[in-house]
Amino acid sequence: MKVVYKFILLFVLIISQLQSFSQGCSTCRAQIISSTKDDLTIGNGLNTGILFLMIVPYIILFFLFRKRIFNIYKSFKPN
Repeated sequence: MKVVYKFILLFVLIISQLQSFSQGCSTCRAQIISSTKDDLTIGNGLNTGILFLMIVPYIILFFLFRKRIFNIYKSFKPN
């Protein structure tokens, strides 16, 4: 019975998050559409922001788990 409750809780959390994820797309699209064809700075700024948001968590995870990562690489190295 506990598995059913966990599944229901997970399902409710996923459904409740779908609305919050869909809010930013229309704003970005409106910014790109309102910019002129010659002015690519808005699109480049959005792309840079997206890359920044994608890269930062991986850098943080690397610093948190760097010892484990290096140990994994050392285990593959032949003696």
